[in-house]
Formats: sequence, C-alpha cells, structure tokens
Amino acid sequence: MEELKAHPNTRAVLDAWRRLSEGVDGPDSPTTDDYPDLVGRLFVLNQVAERDYSFRRAGYAIEQLFGRQLVEHNFLSIWSESDRRLVAAALITAAVDRGPALIHARGETLVGKRVELEFVLAPLYDRPGAEVRFLGLCQTMTPEDTLGGRPLRRLQALAIFPPAPAFQPAVRIVSSR
Repeated sequence: MEELKAHPNTRAVLDAWRRLSEGVDGPDSPTTDDYPDLVGRLFVLNQVAERDYSFRRAGYAIEQLFGRQLVEHNFLSIWSESDRRLVAAALITAAVDRGPALIHARGETLVGKRVELEFVLAPLYDRPGAEVRFLGLCQTMTPEDTLGGRPLRRLQALAIFPPAPAFQPAVRIVSSR
C-alpha cells in the first residue's frame, strides 16, 4: 500500500498486520496499551458468500457509531448502494493481493451531520481453503461529538487505496542480431 497520511491507529493496525504476516512480532512491539482507543474500533469480517462479508466481531466504539449491533450483518450493507461494488472490489483485491486496503469515507446521520472515516481491511489467512476473513478498523478522522449522539445511517466511499502490488522482477529484454 502507498504511504499515506493516516491516523495513528490506522498506522498501528497496518504495522501490526505487516509484522504478523512476516512473522516478526516480538516483545518490543507496541501493545494495545499504547493505543487505548484502538480495540473498540476493530472488527472481523467473514466472507460467507460472493458479496456477503458478515461481521464476526465488532468493537463497542463501532457499534456506538452506527447505533446498533453489527455482528452477523453484511459489511456492505452499511455503505451507500452506489459504493457497495467499490467496497466489495477493495475486499476482493485485498484477498487476492494478500495485502491491506484502505478506504477514506464520509459517514452521515439522518439529519445530515457528517464525519470523515478511515477503514482498514486486512486479509487474515489460517489455512488454504479456509473462509476468507479480514481484520478491519473503523477510525473516525473528525470528532464524533459533531454527530450530536446520532448514529451513522449512510457511508460514502471517498477514496479507495488497494494494496500495493507485490514486487515483480523487471522484465529483461535480450536482443540478438
């Protein structure tokens, strides 16, 4: 993934995912104590069908933000209809490219109050043939108190950043006379 200006919680999740993927997590690595508001913003998705990414777990802060329990609901259902295909494509690309995708979004309440959000969607791998799962983060970028305690009812994708492609060796051209 390109280096972007991201919230410290977003960078922490991306760094942790990278360390765990590379198998280099050690005792000197950051802990949740270093990011006290992070755990409530995490979620896990299971892909249960082609366009059904069900919340398996959802942190308290996310459920407060949406004003409802999200477990067993489709992640795509929280997005506006026109953005669901884009978000599904980001999930598919993250799974295929085996890297995290980042989504910048705008959330809106029924009365039009808005917040900017950042989503991380990082694929998790157990074993070949297992269901596709994702570790996710929903991080607000603007103060949540601007919502006046009202839940988000609509998400709009503003920018989607797919995983950076894995390094491929350059093609070497050989010519002969």
